[in-house]
Amino acid sequence: MRELLGPEAVQGGQIIPEQFASQTPDGRDAMGLLAQAGPRSISAQRRGFGARAAMARGAAFLDMVVRTVVADTGRQADQAAMVGNRGVVAYVRVVELPACSRCIILAGREYGVSAGFLRHPRCDCTMEPVTRRSTPSPLDAEGLFESMTPAQRRRTFGEAGVKAIEDGARISSIVNARKSMAQVEMFGQQVQVTYVGTGSRKKPRRPPRLMPEEIYRQAESREQAIRLLYRNGYLR
Repeated sequence: MRELLGPEAVQGGQIIPEQFASQTPDGRDAMGLLAQAGPRSISAQRRGFGARAAMARGAAFLDMVVRTVVADTGRQADQAAMVGNRGVVAYVRVVELPACSRCIILAGREYGVSAGFLRHPRCDCTMEPVTRRSTPSPLDAEGLFESMTPAQRRRTFGEAGVKAIEDGARISSIVNARKSMAQVEMFGQQVQVTYVGTGSRKKPRRPPRLMPEEIYRQAESREQAIRLLYRNGYLR
């Protein structure tokens, strides 16, 4: 944080590292959390997993816990340093590839200095301070998409999602649509739709929207596909 802020770092209090390392960011005892790997392996063996597979489950749990706790603790300390420095007015989210689609659509966004940091297990996104003198400019979702290889794009957004984005669809629309997917009967057949942006599954304000995958299955030409992307809210 001192490197990021430069001379402005002296305006605030200094964090006490050991206060962040003595427990997990959510207040649990770190050693107690790590010790749960053993019982998980034993439980897997009792459910019929072989010794190697059971040990692998425990190891996977340890990997997830260590990577998540280390990253969360670093972000927690960074945010405490920013809140304690009156020269910092906000922070921006920095996303490094490879990253999941949910993190990518948050890339480059600015948040209030004390706003919570959205993350998931193994999330390695970081934050950079915004001061009255300078605002960092990390890559946003579109910039990250442009820097991804074709294989990374397909793995992150799916074949149809990549095609829709390349046709001009907003990345956030593609990612958010997958939060509430369903199959319904339309056009005399089962089709994939989303309820995001329509209300809810129980009380939709508008008919469900076709998923990009379904649009490309139904469209007979690229022009028709683009019209459907507009009609279903992926383009504007």
